[in-house]
Amino acid sequence: MKIRRLTIKNFRGIKQLDWNLPVGDIFCLIGKGDSSKSTILEAIKYVFFPQWNLSLNDSDFYQCKTDAPIFIEVTIGALIEDFCSLNKYGQWLRGWNAATVTITDEPDDHLEKVLTVRLTIEKDLEPKWIVICDRNPDGVPFKQADRTKVSVSMIGAYSERQLSWATGTALAKLTEAQSLNELLANASRTARTSLDVDRAVSLKNFDEAAKKTQGIAKLLGVPVLDTYKSHLDLNSINLKIGGLALHDGDIPLRQLGLGSRRMLLCGIQQVGLEEGHITLFDEVEFGLEPHRIARLIKHVREDKVGQYFLTTHSPIVLREFTVKELYIVHNKGGAVRIISASDKALEEHEVQGKIRSSTEAFLAKKVVVCEGATEVGFLRGLDDHQMSKGKDPFSFHGVALLNAASGSKVKNMAKALHSLCYEVTVLADADADDQFSQSDIDELTKLGIPVQVWNDKLALEERAMMDLPWASVLVSVKLAQDELGFPAYDQVRSKLEEELDKDVGKWSESPKLRKAIGNVAKKAGWFKDTTRGDLWFKTIAPAYDDAGFLKMDLAAKLNKLWAWVEHV
Repeated sequence: MKIRRLTIKNFRGIKQLDWNLPVGDIFCLIGKGDSSKSTILEAIKYVFFPQWNLSLNDSDFYQCKTDAPIFIEVTIGALIEDFCSLNKYGQWLRGWNAATVTITDEPDDHLEKVLTVRLTIEKDLEPKWIVICDRNPDGVPFKQADRTKVSVSMIGAYSERQLSWATGTALAKLTEAQSLNELLANASRTARTSLDVDRAVSLKNFDEAAKKTQGIAKLLGVPVLDTYKSHLDLNSINLKIGGLALHDGDIPLRQLGLGSRRMLLCGIQQVGLEEGHITLFDEVEFGLEPHRIARLIKHVREDKVGQYFLTTHSPIVLREFTVKELYIVHNKGGAVRIISASDKALEEHEVQGKIRSSTEAFLAKKVVVCEGATEVGFLRGLDDHQMSKGKDPFSFHGVALLNAASGSKVKNMAKALHSLCYEVTVLADADADDQFSQSDIDELTKLGIPVQVWNDKLALEERAMMDLPWASVLVSVKLAQDELGFPAYDQVRSKLEEELDKDVGKWSESPKLRKAIGNVAKKAGWFKDTTRGDLWFKTIAPAYDDAGFLKMDLAAKLNKLWAWVEHV
């Protein structure tokens, strides 16, 4: 069976989610932390929970408000024949149109037959599972045995139980439960018998205590039918199905590493489950090296009977999937949207290539598209500076810094991220119209994407050398020469075409010298990588204590960008 539609209301961090799933067997949910990706998996798990004792508390309600009931509805297709029977749920069958991705309440020959299962949890914390349709809104109970038949399994951080024959596990579904119960009952009886064999030695002291107890019983008039003795209580040692676990020789497989356990469970799911399964894989990268991640995802793709819902925060995992398998999750105030990275409206943006080259951005909430590595490093330095002043860092605000690697790529990268509903802003140079022009700026601004470029058509290095206090300009030159290994003195003198004191600290300020230093810094690439850009900002950070500098274009644009980070 496979999921066609999912609706969630008032469950944990989700106030409302409606998701009509396209045809597909792999759904990898990505996005920033706390966007409710794991909650979506938990919701599916709860609807098909294979036991009666679902553990719930007030924190399962949205904002812990128990007055608003939890509703989770899952519409499933690819139904087993048993579910379609009139004696079962035949009267509640509905139709699913895969082409339009919509439900029709009346089943039709040209539509797929589906069932909608609703889980309702009210303030009494009693879960109620029913199958519903508009024709019969009161529904009919969806029994525990039928929830088990859907074969939904969660592979999370704690998976030891799944490697046993406990109720609802994949192993239990592969085995006749009745034969297991009989086997384990006999094991309990055998343990009782084996203890009797060595009673004279192993139970000597216990039997002496039992005889004393027998004497007390007779003294008090308590009937004694035979003789008091110590023995195993079958009720206390009764082995359950969960007590039977997979072993490698004498070693239980629950002792395997986390990654190995999770891979093994993923494999078990498809073995022997010809009628299909739905596997929920939370944080698929946990405990796995890159080569094993690739092997696991290949295994998932080769499984033709299962449907997989995965979450990840790993760029490695992201690169292994295609855009048809990736779905971006956004949560704004409890309203959750899920957007397919392969939406036809996004084809012009070439999302696949951008995900492969810029994976970290797709795992954030907000993205600053930077023209190059210098800007990325510079903003990292700004981030550290703001933290030192008591501000919250980029990470707190869910911000990723993205290196577009060229001014010509800035516009399309920003548009692609914006089309996927990320919050986006741009930081770029204004020194090359053939790379990033005013028309590009206007186009992005019209879409609601803020753009910060430097005045006077300057690059970052040029703008900085014009705006910084003179002392910060000189320490920038010294950084390039003394720590980064550039022949800064020779380069600036050649550009200026004038004699300069070899002691950089003695250079006299002038607009001409500022311009020459900025031009050389740009063309010679003094700070043209992330590490050097970061180091440069840390070197000039004291400029922020200069009131005059805060009025300059460089500081003003950086402050606008920071305001966007904090308030968007």
